[in-house]
Amino acid sequence: MKRLLEPLAQIPGVRMALVVAHDGVPVVVKNVTDSGSDHSLEATLASETAESLSALAAGWLGEIERSIGPLSWNSPQRVVLRAARGSLVMTHAPGALLVVIADQRMSPEELRLPMEAAVARMQRLLRTAQDRGGRERPQVDPALPALFDPKGSASSNADTVS
Repeated sequence: MKRLLEPLAQIPGVRMALVVAHDGVPVVVKNVTDSGSDHSLEATLASETAESLSALAAGWLGEIERSIGPLSWNSPQRVVLRAARGSLVMTHAPGALLVVIADQRMSPEELRLPMEAAVARMQRLLRTAQDRGGRERPQVDPALPALFDPKGSASSNADTVS
């Protein structure tokens, strides 16, 4: 999965690329300064930064969605936050959020196409995984509890007899 983010991380001016779950948990983090040693102080600080940044990005996007909801606008597909030291660019990905941190020398518009390409790669990867897995699991309302048997058919918890 880290290979999906490598093209983004190789763009000059990109400091970090992340795939973040909608609840703010970092799924994949690619630092430009990634090195083979995970025990260094830099790796620890980068990990803590990625965790904090993931939570903040998901929180900000949630607040934006709640703010524009009463206006009956759709959820934003791309959000750019600019600051003195750089920009944070977020875009929706399949089941997640793609976040890129760019330094102040880079325009966020330069990231539009590379981020869309990364999202397309994620969609292809998910489609390939579904094709390899045989038939797709049935869509079930997540609010309803359900059990899945190994064959992939859904059965409601109400059907089980205790």
